[in-house]
Amino acid sequence: MLYPTFPDFDANHNYLQKYQNRIERGEFLTLNVFIKESKSQPTVPRDAKPDWTVRFPYDDEDFEPSSTSIPVNVTDKMLSKKRNVWVTARLLTERGDRIAEAHGGVVKYDKMKEETTKYWLLSGEICEDSTERKYGSSKEPLTARGIPKMQVRLVYDRTHYPRPWKYDHYYPTMYVDEFWMTNDQLIKFKTSGDDNFTTEIHFGLMSAARWRFQHTMEHSIKQMTQQYFSGEDDEAIVQMRDLFANTNSYLLIATMVVSVLHMIFEYLALKNDVLFWRRTDAETLKRFVSLRAVGLEIVCNVVLWFYLYDQESNWLILILSLGQIGVDCWKLTQVLEVNLAWKGVLVYPTFKSRVPHSSADDYDKMALIYLSYILLPIVVGYAGYSAKYECHKSVPAYMLHVAASLVYALGFALMTPQLFINYRMKSVAHLPWRRFIYRAINTFIDDLFAFIIKMPTMHRMSCFRDDIVFLLYLYQRHIYPVDKSRAFDEDFTESAETEDQDKKND
Repeated sequence: MLYPTFPDFDANHNYLQKYQNRIERGEFLTLNVFIKESKSQPTVPRDAKPDWTVRFPYDDEDFEPSSTSIPVNVTDKMLSKKRNVWVTARLLTERGDRIAEAHGGVVKYDKMKEETTKYWLLSGEICEDSTERKYGSSKEPLTARGIPKMQVRLVYDRTHYPRPWKYDHYYPTMYVDEFWMTNDQLIKFKTSGDDNFTTEIHFGLMSAARWRFQHTMEHSIKQMTQQYFSGEDDEAIVQMRDLFANTNSYLLIATMVVSVLHMIFEYLALKNDVLFWRRTDAETLKRFVSLRAVGLEIVCNVVLWFYLYDQESNWLILILSLGQIGVDCWKLTQVLEVNLAWKGVLVYPTFKSRVPHSSADDYDKMALIYLSYILLPIVVGYAGYSAKYECHKSVPAYMLHVAASLVYALGFALMTPQLFINYRMKSVAHLPWRRFIYRAINTFIDDLFAFIIKMPTMHRMSCFRDDIVFLLYLYQRHIYPVDKSRAFDEDFTESAETEDQDKKND
């Protein structure tokens, strides 16, 4: 598909005539670019003076990309009439023959999406960034945004195709490539008055293989948007286009491979985590594992689930998040008896330990108290900062945003109680190390995704945060090796070896 080949002879051994590119390799061509305001694609006279000219060789090895910047003045009158500033690219031979022409507007008109207005909470005023001017009819309002970069592509094609009808040659294709331009890259105009911005016009060669691949992608995405998504600007489609457009091809292939590995390791981590909690008795779990950390993780995951739901995240992510919450809740039932109690019309859970009180409870509680001393000023400070300097849809949305941001930024603090118990017990023999290893591998894979996939800054920070936690666990494993002179280390080690032997026998 990317590099097609065609036979020289047909089934009757007759020679098949081919038609080829009329432009020879290395032949010099001229690109003239014209800028003109118009309601529709303008017709540029043959003798018009170009605003930008490029002379170049039609050769993929000697060609050098070119670019220029043009100032664009957008008036309210122009936008109200749905006019545009058109860029017309005309390709000429050395003899002055016109062989290709492409057009593109620097203003993109699109259907107005329903966006919730955001406010400054302290003053109650509407944020300017959350409002845009509307054009067109009241039934179908439109928005207008500026295109910061216009890419003019000339396809470099040396393929000999089967000859159709009477043609014996073809000219290279030239077009304005807007496929990779997503809405988050467009320039928002002011809510009133005229506006100015700068558009960069970039001219470059595109290989025939990439051109075919992109056309196939365009066709596939168009079909997907019609069947499964709300439009070409759906968040999933935007991320897919951004990934293919802004990622090195080798890194993209590596990402696809490690994505499969990520799913495998995630499954193995979950499997070993469940096995550990199912096979370890309640007394050992309560003695060595921070139950408060598990409870905090449930609360944080619930907060993040509501935040992702509010941000209209993909349903697959929401379902996986619910699954993780369910597993964490099941963990608590291995050590605690959970019952529901009524207080009037309200229902709330009650917890009762299955085993007697242990010193680990005191360590767990002590770690949580120390942690609250550190986190409380940070929570109050960030909440005040967000209320004063950030826009929000409502007070509940503000509270959810603050909670989710703190969970993303300070999630590593959830592991502090477990680290503290390890420190006081001077032992890590009780931890599910297989699960930690699988999760650690996935953490480093997440670091790769953090560089190439579009995501909130807080979520990107959380990927590197998990690296720190795992390194702390490795350090504790180094300074607290398994000591069989301690009864609980020996018991736990023998128990683990017995379980491994049972699995082999099964």
